[in-house]
Parts: sequence; structure tokens; C-alpha cells
Amino acid sequence: MLFDSLDNLELYYPEVPRMQTVVEIMDKGDVYGMEPGSYQTKDPKVRYIISEYETDSKEKPYEIHRRATDVQIMLEGEELMSVSWREAVKEADKPYDKENDVQYTTGEPLAVWHAARSRFAVFLPGEPHKTGVAIGFPAKVKKVTFKIYD
Repeated sequence: MLFDSLDNLELYYPEVPRMQTVVEIMDKGDVYGMEPGSYQTKDPKVRYIISEYETDSKEKPYEIHRRATDVQIMLEGEELMSVSWREAVKEADKPYDKENDVQYTTGEPLAVWHAARSRFAVFLPGEPHKTGVAIGFPAKVKKVTFKIYD
């Protein structure tokens, strides 16, 4: 997991293959005005999802991806994100969904991060992560999540 300011996104080229595609799209600035939905890039191994939702305080499962690296960038609003121990994968509540590259599990947070506009998080394959948790009261957020497959 990586948490940082959007200004430092380029520093992670060595750690995250295909991060250059993410930087190119973010530099254009189009994502801020785009409608929620799934979008393709010129790189077939990178796609992105723009989502708008309301955060809440309900208990949520951690999600785990085996193939995809998630680069989640807050466009509007703020939320809490957390990552749990990799050992939680062994205790997953449901079987792995290969088609959607996702598995859900419960777990204890290893780290909790305050995600706000112009900040990003990178969740590597195998890292259980949870997003959309309200900071105090529910609030509307807009986020872009890049899915990078290698």
C-alpha cells in the first residue's frame, strides 16, 4: 500500500508498472468532469472507473484483488480508507470471484488513512482494503479508481 499526494504520483513509476498511463490521464484533468462509469485507456492493461457515492459508517468487508493494482484518487470529498493484514486472505468470507478479480473478507485495520481531494492510495494485489468509510457524518465523494493489470 502507498498513500501520498497527487503531486507525487510520478515518483511511483518504479513501484507501479504502467503508472505513466495514470499520470497522463490525470494531467489532462478530464476525469474531474466525467460522468460515473467504466473507461478504457490506450493501454489494454489499464482501465478506470469513476464513481460517486455517499460514505457511511456501516461495517464493510475488505476487498482483495489477485491480479489488479488499484490506484484510487479522490476527486471530490473525503473518506477513510484502510488496509488489513494479508493473512486475512486465508480467512476470506467468500470464495474468490475470478471473473471480477475480487474476494471479500473481514479483518482488523493495519492502517487507516484520511483520503481527501488530490490524494491517492495504491493497493497492490493481495492487500485487503476498505474504502468509503465516513469521517463523522456521511458525505458525497467522487473518486477515480485505476485498475492496472500485469
